[in-house]
Amino acid sequence: MTEKKLEKNDPVRNWSWVVYPESAPENWRTLLDETGEKWIESPLHDKDINETTNEPKKAHWHIIISFSNKKSYKQVLKISEMLNAPEPVKTKNLQGSVQYLWHRNNPEKYQYNKSEVVAHNGFKYRQYLTDIGVDTDSILQEVIEWIKETGCSEYRDLVDYAVSERFDDWFPTVRSQTIFLNSYLRSNRHSQKKYNPETGEVL
Repeated sequence: MTEKKLEKNDPVRNWSWVVYPESAPENWRTLLDETGEKWIESPLHDKDINETTNEPKKAHWHIIISFSNKKSYKQVLKISEMLNAPEPVKTKNLQGSVQYLWHRNNPEKYQYNKSEVVAHNGFKYRQYLTDIGVDTDSILQEVIEWIKETGCSEYRDLVDYAVSERFDDWFPTVRSQTIFLNSYLRSNRHSQKKYNPETGEVL
């Protein structure tokens, strides 16, 4: 079976950019923070070498924005305009893209300090820092919080949401933790607590 090619205009949640100090506005971080979207920035890449010419590359940052909803290329192009940055690129593998912020899996490149990676607006990235990859427990914690917040009671609804909105980070865990999540949803469904609206007491 041929894997479906991710087209340029297909909407996705995660997009990445390269930001250059010489062209970005001085308050570019504030501008991104004010969007309210979760994003993450690399250390300043000022020691990269062009493999073809062996010349130093221009200093730059890599950033990834994880939007609350899927965005098309046209929709996120305004971020490029705001930052005076090159065009956006879809983030197909969030784990790999986060680890590239310090060249984790590219030993031939300069190794930047991962402690200098900066998360903004609640971007959670710790689960992507380890050698073994995604921390399933961290993802499950996010999923359970979502179940509590939304009142989701059916595994199918959870899967549908993971496929459409969190395919790159949640879906692998939701798919592999079927028994645990089904049990949690079932027990959650049958243990709905009733409260006295006047006192707040559990009945």
